[in-house]
Amino acid sequence: MSHQADLLRMAAEKMTERANAATPGPWFETIQSARYGGIVAAGTDAYPAHDGYGGHLIGESMSPANRAHVASWAPAVAVAVAGWLEDEACRIDDTPYRVDDDWIERNYRAPLAVARAYLGEQA
Repeated sequence: MSHQADLLRMAAEKMTERANAATPGPWFETIQSARYGGIVAAGTDAYPAHDGYGGHLIGESMSPANRAHVASWAPAVAVAVAGWLEDEACRIDDTPYRVDDDWIERNYRAPLAVARAYLGEQA
């Protein structure tokens, strides 16, 4: 196994863990939540709607651009990206010929950049 495949798996695991612990989506803005800069998810038994927000409050006091961004990164999106990173890690491991780290860096730029950014590492 390469350290690049390990990096992809580490990011995928952390994304999945955080997404599974978060309030399920979809996440969105309501007229009520927008008044306070908030974003909400549909209320459920486990995550009841908050009075005055039109859903289960995810966060408030956010700018419109931040609300749009956060809503687009709902748990389902994070799990899908984590799955892609895991698939790419498997491709690295399953390469049928010997490759060096430089080859992996050149051929897996996008998933490695996502993993490093997510984990807070320098690209």
